[in-house]
Amino acid sequence: MKLLSDDIDLNFLCSQYQQMQFHMFRSDDHLSFISCIVCLCDKSEDIVEHWQTIQNIVYVHNQPSKELVAWNVYLVFVTTGRIPTWQKYEIENNKFVARKIVLDSFLELPSIEQLGIELEKQLLGSDLKLNELVNEIVDLELPLKEYFRGA
Repeated sequence: MKLLSDDIDLNFLCSQYQQMQFHMFRSDDHLSFISCIVCLCDKSEDIVEHWQTIQNIVYVHNQPSKELVAWNVYLVFVTTGRIPTWQKYEIENNKFVARKIVLDSFLELPSIEQLGIELEKQLLGSDLKLNELVNEIVDLELPLKEYFRGA
């Protein structure tokens, strides 16, 4: 599964927050659908100040619409600044409207391609490597039969 950039109209957010950029990503798998609205902002203070209003606008705008599936919706805030730990905790643990992720302390705002790669790491675990299974048969002796009658 991959997350792909989607050209959904996000002018309802862009018009109210001109200092921020908004992008939509969606999974290419229809069985496990993920939709993700990304908010890019240079100043971390803007995210701390506006994240609740942004989530409310997303909720109101998309409630009657079926463009976003109600489950597996993410709202990701990306900034070059650093968001204080408590505010980051508060944002990420608020599950109203969508699950939230804060990605801060970037040297510069990522491009759409870089954003797609980072979101796949965060949401899909694309950077995780599985260890190969060892094909070793282990004989287990369970001494429980000594404690039960009829075993």
